[in-house]
Amino acid sequence: MKENRKEPKGIPFAVKVLITGLFGGLLWGSIWYAAYFFNFTDVGPSLFWMAWSLGDWEEQMVGQWAAVGIFSLLSVAVAFFYRYVLARIKGMWMGFFFGIILWILVFFVANPLFAELEPLLEMEGITVVTTLCLFIMYGLFIGYSISYEYELLEFERKYGRN
Repeated sequence: MKENRKEPKGIPFAVKVLITGLFGGLLWGSIWYAAYFFNFTDVGPSLFWMAWSLGDWEEQMVGQWAAVGIFSLLSVAVAFFYRYVLARIKGMWMGFFFGIILWILVFFVANPLFAELEPLLEMEGITVVTTLCLFIMYGLFIGYSISYEYELLEFERKYGRN
């Protein structure tokens, strides 16, 4: 007897990944701006504008919120990367390390692109700790959300929806 494999109903997985990336970027980008606003870090989301000389507006509120928007859009690509490369890894630890890897990529590897950004070893300790924690939480949010949905999808494909 042939077993019926039903495809799960509801929102497609790709849409869930897109929403997770968009919301994760908006949430953690906003928290990053709040940390910058309250002087927990010397580097705000406008870090993305530092690669270009765009004027004084980039450090003002409009520049910060525009950077949060860009961060949200880039976060969708990051979420899809996680989905296709790392989603099969169970648990929270991959998301934790994913956040650390993203932080290293932004603050260490890409540091020369950002003209106004101090080298990592010259940054204040609170900036390093705050941004590292933000990126870890962002990685946990993206990683754990996508891995959970992936496991749920696999379970529904295997056993069907009750």
